[in-house]
Amino acid sequence: MSSKTAFTGLSMPVFTAFGWAGEETAINYALDQLEQFVHLLHNNLSRQAKGDLPFAGLSRANQSVYISASEAPEEDLHIAFFARPLSLEMQLAMTDSKALAKALKNAEAQPVMAHRLITELGAEWSFRLQQMQVDEESGEETHYQDLFKDSITALSPELSAEALGKAAYLNSEDKWVTPFFLSRRVPAEQAAAMGLAITDVLRDQIDELLPLIHFLTGRRATSKRKSKPKARTVKPMMGGKDSEEMNVSLETVLKPEDGFTHVAKLKPLHLRRGFINLTSAHWPFFAINSRTETRPVTIYYDGVYDKDSAVWRMLPNDMARIVLSPPVHRWLEDNFTENDEVHVTVTRLDDNEIQISLRPEG
Repeated sequence: MSSKTAFTGLSMPVFTAFGWAGEETAINYALDQLEQFVHLLHNNLSRQAKGDLPFAGLSRANQSVYISASEAPEEDLHIAFFARPLSLEMQLAMTDSKALAKALKNAEAQPVMAHRLITELGAEWSFRLQQMQVDEESGEETHYQDLFKDSITALSPELSAEALGKAAYLNSEDKWVTPFFLSRRVPAEQAAAMGLAITDVLRDQIDELLPLIHFLTGRRATSKRKSKPKARTVKPMMGGKDSEEMNVSLETVLKPEDGFTHVAKLKPLHLRRGFINLTSAHWPFFAINSRTETRPVTIYYDGVYDKDSAVWRMLPNDMARIVLSPPVHRWLEDNFTENDEVHVTVTRLDDNEIQISLRPEG
């Protein structure tokens, strides 16, 4: 096979070449095709992605190609592509201690946003957070343990905060470094069948990674920020006046600057109609102005994000009520019964978006 073959897509010989030990001609052909692929992909990136990741190239040592934020990819965030006999792996990686320090500091400061940006990518992605020991004399790194290694569907908010917090602490010490990897694999036959269209598919996937890339690197997108959510003109509903709804429960912890937690007890009507009552003390957190009557929110439940729910202001006491979309309502009915308690965590994210996480109490 000639190393001068024009690129028409990642053919199956590219993938199978990496299963042939010692076949130098096949490997050279495959690497040549990968290099053409990554430069075509880089040229096809959106303006924003190309600005964030201005470099592309081939790593013969790793038998892979990459697009990266720095000319030396290992010194900053980069996306590597590995062709293996059975799959094409796309891997977002940070391995440099200094780059990781900045990223993990951001994650520690905003654990809910860090979890959101990772898990919202979808079930096809896996996450690995390593703990590597650094030899004091040689600087050589050896694997010590994984702080997390699984599908992102297994990454709960609590696990995420714990693992990223521990990684930040360890990475601050000279003897440790905590590499960060997010990976997605496409079956080799599927990637080969795409032909040149594979660069369009991967370009779109890289665009989906940009919010996480901006968060980890601390770089802001150059596009305009989203406008603040607008208040809807839905007529407020009449709320109940019982003492449970009028008073802030003992379990409630109010932190107006970033969010709050609340434990709500469910009644038959709540389950049947699909809502969760907060209190009058909570409504100011959601109000955009004095005329606000309903506020769109994102609900995180059972590993899923829902953007079709809202918080309503209830008359006559201005109680806040979470009105659930049909999918979240079904989940509530399937997982809770009368007098069960639901743990509500409310957080204000970037662009003034509000995220509400729901889980069984206890």
